[in-house]
Amino acid sequence: MTAADTAAENTDDINALIGKEFPWLASDHVVAAVTEDRLVMEARSKSLERGPAEGTVSGPAQFRMADLAGYLLIKHRSGADCSVRLRTVSLSCLDAPAPGVLTARATMLRHSKRNAEVRVDICDARDNRICAASLLYSVR
Repeated sequence: MTAADTAAENTDDINALIGKEFPWLASDHVVAAVTEDRLVMEARSKSLERGPAEGTVSGPAQFRMADLAGYLLIKHRSGADCSVRLRTVSLSCLDAPAPGVLTARATMLRHSKRNAEVRVDICDARDNRICAASLLYSVR
């Protein structure tokens, strides 16, 4: 088995996990790449919650995307059977996203026996960073 086969297997497993645990998100949120310490997830912005009068993607929708990316990265690293709970989050919405696909890039900053800290940057279709989040999870 090649490294490319293993990577495809990993993304297939993570995308199946989205379908199992979050079926309402599975059709619009797709993990494109995953390693031990990084995950890249894409979401179609037209499927995300919008502000008033069909404005920009809302802050809560960006929060949900960041949380999902962090959750999936921890599940990939710790195993699908572990319990992952969000403890604290710091999220900054930096700019209004351009229309198109949003990309969440999650990076594992620290992973200990009971806690995991993840940084998530969300970029728009023009690859401009629109959101930065730091998330701390309890892992059991």
